[in-house]
Amino acid sequence: MQGRVDYRLAVQAVLRDFRAGRVQRRDICDAHPDLLRAAGYSGEQTQDPCPVCAKGCVKLVSYVFSDELKRDNGRIWPTQDLSPLMKLREAKLYTVEVCPDCGWNHLRFQMIVGHGGTGRGRKASR
Repeated sequence: MQGRVDYRLAVQAVLRDFRAGRVQRRDICDAHPDLLRAAGYSGEQTQDPCPVCAKGCVKLVSYVFSDELKRDNGRIWPTQDLSPLMKLREAKLYTVEVCPDCGWNHLRFQMIVGHGGTGRGRKASR
């Protein structure tokens, strides 16, 4: 793993604005139907209650993007098995938290994975 960006502070800012009345619920609970479907079929269940409706727990949906993936670019990727991505020079994995009940969704974190080399396989040592 090369790097990880956590978006918890951004999530907290959005929720603070929502609770203060500066943002409407319809503006933050606007998950696309395809994202809701992905959460229902492929989402990773969490124990984290939805921060908006608290009806159920959010699910995590991860998507992978890499110039090397070609037809698999943008597909849902299980975060439990990143080893195939480590064979790539670089891949970006975006994980979104989604509430299937109210449609809340927000980017939770982004990871950059891969070996970072210039060719196929591991980077050569000097």
